[in-house]
Amino acid sequence: MKFMQRNMKRMGIPAILLAGCSATNSIDYGKVSLVDVSGTVTLDGQPLAAAVITFEDPSTGNFSFARTDASGQYTLQFDSEKDGVTPGRKVVRLSTTRSILGLRGEEGEETGESPSEGSAKPAERKQELVPDCYNTTSKLNVEITTESGTVDFDLKSDCSTTSGKQ
Repeated sequence: MKFMQRNMKRMGIPAILLAGCSATNSIDYGKVSLVDVSGTVTLDGQPLAAAVITFEDPSTGNFSFARTDASGQYTLQFDSEKDGVTPGRKVVRLSTTRSILGLRGEEGEETGESPSEGSAKPAERKQELVPDCYNTTSKLNVEITTESGTVDFDLKSDCSTTSGKQ
């Protein structure tokens, strides 16, 4: 440790950065009430594959997340170690271009890793397939209870879907 601190000081790196390097996940899962939630997402009757779905607490901004598979199915993650979502009212957002660190991918692909700058040319970037009404200005809302288990979304391109079916 002293060796690292000396080298960092010599290189002009503040020692305060060292404290963040060894940080570990300090969540006491025994104190967090989590509900397992999974479901299926369709858009205009077709499975919405490879979409990131988040269930966000509007009062805190905390969220659980998942990626849909080829059949549009998802299982929410609380974080990279634990599945589930906290009970309460949630705003649901979907995106086919969003990336979240720690998100489990399909078939072993690395997900959650942001591409290095300049690695993707603008023409190679994915086009967002989800209408804005289910994304940045989402009007999708669900109430997660301790009995929640399956929440399906049958989205419409005209934005007529406003909540999930439990």
